Amino acid sequence: MRKKLKIILLVFTAALTVFVMWQFGVFSGTDQPKVCLDAGHGGSDVGAEYNGRYEKDDNLKLTLAVGEILKDNGIKVIHTRKDDKFVELEERAAYANKKKATFFVSIHRNSAEAQVSGVEIWIENTAPVYEEKMAKNILGKIDEVGYGNSRGVKRGYQGDTSLNYLVNSATDMPSCLVEMGFITTEKDNELFDENFDEYARAIAEGIMESLK
Repeated sequence: MRKKLKIILLVFTAALTVFVMWQFGVFSGTDQPKVCLDAGHGGSDVGAEYNGRYEKDDNLKLTLAVGEILKDNGIKVIHTRKDDKFVELEERAAYANKKKATFFVSIHRNSAEAQVSGVEIWIENTAPVYEEKMAKNILGKIDEVGYGNSRGVKRGYQGDTSLNYLVNSATDMPSCLVEMGFITTEKDNELFDENFDEYARAIAEGIMESLK
């Protein structure tokens, strides 16, 4: 009887250990950091436009470049889009959640009627300190390269801080939306093109610093 009880206890302990390891992703590999990169707009949704230049194209080009740098450094990367196609905002967030991404970074270009310049990063209005830190890490690396006026890390939604960008509010993991300069400003477009590789590396380094 005592021997049977011992066997049952051992089996139970083993099963519990396996369950805990499965929960923490030991078998599935989900414990490995996974970054979801989101190229804003796409397909019929061109985003902001300036003299025949479409935001969706700049977003995709930069996002793919960032992804390559991350992968070269051993980081697992997934993309909400890797070509010129339209993807609903809800689909982007749902995809990142389903894949259990560690971070979600959405890349965009800004626009304004006036000649405004600089980079800003948006996070959810109720984002915790560590999420703000991630955004600051990315912005800090971009600032090291230089992009004119740094517009800082902002909470909420442009024009209404009680709202949020859906890709920030609907994702389960820390997220941010990077506005990589103003596509409607010649100066920012020149900087974007001339320092493209440096900006891609800066964003990737900011993400990697946050993963530490």
